[in-house]
Amino acid sequence: MDIRFFLKSIILLITLIFNLVYAGTGCSFNSSSNQWDGCVKEYYLFNAKCNKGTECSEDNSGKYLFKCSSSNSCSEITEAGYYLNQNKSNDSSNELFKCKSEGNCSLITESPIDSNETTFYLDGASKNTENKYNELIKCEGNNVNHQSRRSNGDSSNAEFNCEKINNGASNNSVDHYISMEEEKDSIITCTEQGCYVEENISGYFINTNSGNSEGKIIVCEKENEYCDIVEDDNICFGAGDVIVKTEKDGSKKVYICTSDSEDEKDIIEIQSNTENIKYISITVNNPVDNEDDEDNFLGLSDGSKVCIKIGEGSVIPVDDKYCPKECDINTGTNCVENSYYLVHEKTLNNIATGSGLLYYCKTEKECIQITETGYYIVDKDTIYFCSNTTCRKDDTVGVCDSNAIGRIVYKDNKLSICLDGKISVDILKSNNGNYMVTGSGRKGNSDNGSSNSEEDTLFTSKGKFAIISIKDQVITLNSKYNNNVKYVYVNNSSSGNLKVIEKGDTCPMEDNKITNVLEFECNNGVCTKKTNTA
Repeated sequence: MDIRFFLKSIILLITLIFNLVYAGTGCSFNSSSNQWDGCVKEYYLFNAKCNKGTECSEDNSGKYLFKCSSSNSCSEITEAGYYLNQNKSNDSSNELFKCKSEGNCSLITESPIDSNETTFYLDGASKNTENKYNELIKCEGNNVNHQSRRSNGDSSNAEFNCEKINNGASNNSVDHYISMEEEKDSIITCTEQGCYVEENISGYFINTNSGNSEGKIIVCEKENEYCDIVEDDNICFGAGDVIVKTEKDGSKKVYICTSDSEDEKDIIEIQSNTENIKYISITVNNPVDNEDDEDNFLGLSDGSKVCIKIGEGSVIPVDDKYCPKECDINTGTNCVENSYYLVHEKTLNNIATGSGLLYYCKTEKECIQITETGYYIVDKDTIYFCSNTTCRKDDTVGVCDSNAIGRIVYKDNKLSICLDGKISVDILKSNNGNYMVTGSGRKGNSDNGSSNSEEDTLFTSKGKFAIISIKDQVITLNSKYNNNVKYVYVNNSSSGNLKVIEKGDTCPMEDNKITNVLEFECNNGVCTKKTNTA
């Protein structure tokens, strides 16, 4: 027997067996009886509308998509969307259809995603009464170029797999997913009411699909019809950066930076719930790269001011009406009398956190810059510290100890300043006067708005002392102190509170002898302690 004839016979036999196996499994429509038959899958493509008197047949390249609820009951899909053939055991499938409009449907034969990427689509069959969707189609690919298909419509390419997933958003949470298409990428948002595609939106979104893995942030720019999963970063290079931090329990949280510091006071957590929504204004800045704005918040240039909404799993720019009107420190417009305003050192725009310049508006039209080192206190939640002209907001501490020297303490509903790690003095009008504070020199802590180690002190560095002046709720370095004698004397008695002894004050006595007096030699308010003190 000729070998070619033999091989041909084998091929014909295999084809015959294949057709016998799948005989009767195709979906057909009888135009005379208007009856469907053999439709075991949920979706089929046909080459024409299937109506009584109209001939049509299943065609993998057809444009008409039909949904079948049983083997003999099908109806045409007339709404745009994505539709997935998934068997009853919910195994993954790659028979994904896209309808752009009625009679304009097709099987997706080219993967819209690259290796190991994941994309999501709204499941067109799950549309609810609120025009949102109760299910998503999740697709994972692996460098798929084309899908080959058998004659019965089944796909033989297992690299492109999709599955239906339920909307997992609860009554107070919001989820976000990236949707990648040929025309554009977009963001899908899910609430308890359903899922929908966000149209024309820019911002940063928590990637729900990432879980606790990499790729925690999705960025979208509406001008470029662009969305992408960005690489996780944990460093604040400037205001507007979005970072991911790993917490002590191993979980990952997303934050927006309000300055170039990762201190807790300078980052705001982006939470996925609908309860903790904040509106703030930020002035975009990236001190690491002053020329290239590409890595700034949504590509905005340095010095740009933007009102943002933080919450519901995202950070998005919103209309300025949602943020409080700003004080113009040059004209006094929108300024409140007897108020402090922290502003950007270049643009003079108001800033909520981070370092900048501090102005005090005594009247609505008269604002002056703060230039003296010290604390400027509004209340326990609003405290500014300035090192010369560089200022920032500062937090209180709960106890006066060696780690709190020079800090403001809030305890028992009272504010005080910690002088030496043991003694603190309440910030009251009755305690106005000059006091001696021990040098702090907090290493690596830029609470006064500077990363310079010399300026990372408060009033003076370790090993030295400083004269501070308390006047109501302002505590400043008294660099001009002069008592017209060589030395400065300080009351170190149990009730003296390290207060500077002024001319006319009574010295602390014990057994008719002056005692508990410390002696310092000072220059411009910075002092060294003398050893021969009483």
